[in-house]
Amino acid sequence: MTTSQVGLSPVVAAEQRRIPGFTSLLSVDLEKLGVAASPVAVLDDFRVDGLPFSPHPHAGFAAVTYVFEDSPGDVRSRASSGVDLRVGPGGIVWTDAGSGVIHEEVPATPGRELHGLQIFVNLSARNKLSPPRVHHLQGADVPQWVGDDGTRVRVVVGSYAGVASPLSPTEPFTLLDIHLRGEIPFDLPAAHHAIAYVLNGTVTARTGDRVVPVGGTHAVALTGGAGRVTLAAAEPAHLLVMAGAEVRDPVVTAGPFIMNDHAQIQAAAARHRAGEMGRLAPIADTDR
Repeated sequence: MTTSQVGLSPVVAAEQRRIPGFTSLLSVDLEKLGVAASPVAVLDDFRVDGLPFSPHPHAGFAAVTYVFEDSPGDVRSRASSGVDLRVGPGGIVWTDAGSGVIHEEVPATPGRELHGLQIFVNLSARNKLSPPRVHHLQGADVPQWVGDDGTRVRVVVGSYAGVASPLSPTEPFTLLDIHLRGEIPFDLPAAHHAIAYVLNGTVTARTGDRVVPVGGTHAVALTGGAGRVTLAAAEPAHLLVMAGAEVRDPVVTAGPFIMNDHAQIQAAAARHRAGEMGRLAPIADTDR
């Protein structure tokens, strides 16, 4: 890849939100990073042991839950398409909602904390009304790249250094879970945006003559033309890198729907009211 100056946003701290059912919910303000809904629309680092949400609709984007390797519990993910999955630490559930689906995700075992990342990935206009699809990988099925210095990159979605994930969402995306022990390059394709979110330790993002330190529970966005960013850590650090094509379509968000205009929002709400997104009964206590 041709080396060029990739833009680095201001570093933004994840902010704690208080929602019943969550033991911790750290949210990154993507507006402050300058990349909201292009393509990531929500980025939450969460710990949950309760039932924060009943079954609810999604349309126009992909709802993604990645279960961290340190999670004490699994996630149970259900969709009105008939999917009912249990995915453990290191695994992922990727729900391409498209035209609309009823969805619910909860800790699989009551009282056992689930630690994960939730992101909403905006779909481009051509796929807003695509049929909903659910993809998943268990932790053992996520391939990884290991460097000479002990750096480990779990290639959850997309590819890195010749290692490719078998998960294939409707639109290409990259999600890397990186345990950094030295430094590695990350190549940003043209017309793409990326977000580096550091869970712990301090990582420096270096491009050209710019070096930006990013501490734990902070994020930085990478933007611009095709170019290379070097990610380095003097001490062991843990971070995630998420990247996808820049979305240049108009964006209108209303509750659980991300569309291109208000007419699409109203049409999605009408599909939901009419039952066209399907039905999903609440989980009974005897079913947990």
